[in-house]
Order: sequence, then structure tokens, then C-alpha cells
Amino acid sequence: MRCGVTRIRPDPALHCRPMAATSLSVRRILPASLRYLRDLWGRREFAWHLARGNLKARNATTALGLLWWVLNPLLLGAIYVVVFGIILKVSRSRDDYVSYLLSGMFAFYYTRSSMVAGVNSIVQNTRLLANLNFPRLILPFSGMVESAYGFVASLAVFYVIVWPIEGTLPGSGIVFLVPIAVIQTLFNFGLAALVARIAVPFRDINNLVPYLLRLWLYLSPIIYSASFLDDRDVPAILRRLLEINPMFPMLGVYRHALIGDPFRGSDLVLSTVWASAVFVIGIASFVRSEGRMARYL
Repeated sequence: MRCGVTRIRPDPALHCRPMAATSLSVRRILPASLRYLRDLWGRREFAWHLARGNLKARNATTALGLLWWVLNPLLLGAIYVVVFGIILKVSRSRDDYVSYLLSGMFAFYYTRSSMVAGVNSIVQNTRLLANLNFPRLILPFSGMVESAYGFVASLAVFYVIVWPIEGTLPGSGIVFLVPIAVIQTLFNFGLAALVARIAVPFRDINNLVPYLLRLWLYLSPIIYSASFLDDRDVPAILRRLLEINPMFPMLGVYRHALIGDPFRGSDLVLSTVWASAVFVIGIASFVRSEGRMARYL
């Protein structure tokens, strides 16, 4: 009787399974994603009406209504002008400090309000979620649209405010206003979706967001110019945070568009990269966890 080792030939199908499984997964995910986007687009009017309804309800008890979307960043900017511009003399680096400050403040407030709306979009609409079947992504989207209304209103009065003070008027760079506004809107939508997804299982983020936004404000070149730090002993880690801050390049493009600061192509490229990455990550994260949100509400 002969004893030997039987050689087992590998089944070629086994080597194809990972690739086949990946291909099958892609074939399933892509149609599902397209159906979701079609459903989302089909309910766009619902998103617009929801945003307008929330906007009216939020300002129904105030005398000035929508003007508060302009007054909030404007009054905050006035405080910073007094504290940092007059008392601490930060304005010495800029002759057009008011224009510089408000152009950054209005742009940052758009992202800030979108992020806050995203945090509250799911948690504050539990009754709506229980009674209607619709893509949940509409809620952070409508919150972002609500913030966009206020941002457009603030841009509409920007030159009305700064022209009598410093004589600032639109120049040729104004053509970049629409592209950077679209880029920031994509960034804000992705950010709103991301924080909405996080806020459902982790409610403590509602208390943490105001502090994160205040830190983000101070790490962005809004109150001070980037050149203001050149002559100061700033820690290397702080400079690094300034360099990777997504608002840094966006504000650079906004200031070229609104007040004629020098244009840097790298700012537009980095803004696009940041907006694309945050948009894809935020939307994908939200949609992937949408089916599990109900258990936390």
C-alpha cells in the first residue's frame, strides 16, 4: 500500500471570490445610491419649504426677523473692532480692517450656522421623522439652506456697511464670489451632515460645538491677518493648525472677491479639495448610518 501526500489543487473560484464580492458590492451600492439621490432630488421642494418654514418660525417673535442673520455677525464684528482693532491695535496691519473683519465674519458665520443647524437637524425633528418617510439627509440640507438665506442677506448689505466707513467697493475679483460661495456651500452641507450623524448617538456634542466653533474662529484669520503673526513668537503647532484650517484658503478667496486682496490660486485649489473631501465623507457617513438613527431617537 503506497502512502503519499495528496496534493490539493486550489480552486480557481476561490481566488475570484474577493474580487467578485467587491464587484457585487459595488453593483449593489451604486444603484442604491442613485435611487437615494433621485429620491432626495424629488423632494427638493420639501427641503426648501422646510427651510423657509424654520426660518420664519425662528424669527416670528422678533421685530427685525431675517435682519438678525445680518445683525448677529455684524454686532459680533463690532465688538471685535472695539476690542481688537481699537484697544489691542490689531488693526494696525490693515487700513481696511473693518472690511477685512466683516468679510471674514460673514463667511465664517455661514459655516457656523450650517454646523449648528446640522447638529440640531435630527434631534429636534423626532416627531417629523416618526410620521413621515423621506430621506433623512433632507434635514441637515434644509438647515444649511436656512443658513444660506442669511449669508446671501449679509452679502447684500456688505458694501452698504463698509463703503461709508472705508470706501470699499467691488472690483474685478467679484467674479470669484459665486465659485467660492458654491464651494463653501458644498463644504457646509458635508459638515452639517457629518455633525448631524454624530449628534444622534452622542447628544453631548450639542454642548461641545459652541466651544469648538469659538476655537475655530480664533484659529481663523478673521480678527487678525495672517501677516499679524509673522513678527510674533507663535508656537509651531499653532501655525500648523492655521495652515491646515479649511477656512484659511476659503477666506483668502472671499477677500479677493470682496475687498480686492491678492489672488492665490492655491487658496482656490485647497478650498475645492477641502469641500470635496468633507462633502463626500459627510454625506457617505450620514447615509450609511441613516437606517440606524431611529434606535437613538
